[in-house]
Amino acid sequence: MLGLGVVFEVLATLIAPSVLGWYFTPPQGGVVMMKGDDAVRWGMNRLIQTQTLAFAIGAVLGLVIALRWRPKTATSGELPPASKTPTPPAPVGPGGRTPTSV
Repeated sequence: MLGLGVVFEVLATLIAPSVLGWYFTPPQGGVVMMKGDDAVRWGMNRLIQTQTLAFAIGAVLGLVIALRWRPKTATSGELPPASKTPTPPAPVGPGGRTPTSV
């Protein structure tokens, strides 16, 4: 989920400036040729909004893919049968230690 979100955000960072320049027009107001603060502030705000939206879309898509491809849990019919006989305890040596203990 996080990986796909980051991939979409990186793609938005690379693609968004050209799309914003082509699709949107900056707000009218003030003399943009002499002072471009408003246009730059608007452009950066739109870039951040685009990155956030792309991250959210990528994260949701990643979650859907992860839930779709997750391994299915085994049902009771697929599990091996439980052993009816208990396993014998490990032999205890001198001093109450098992042969494999150190």
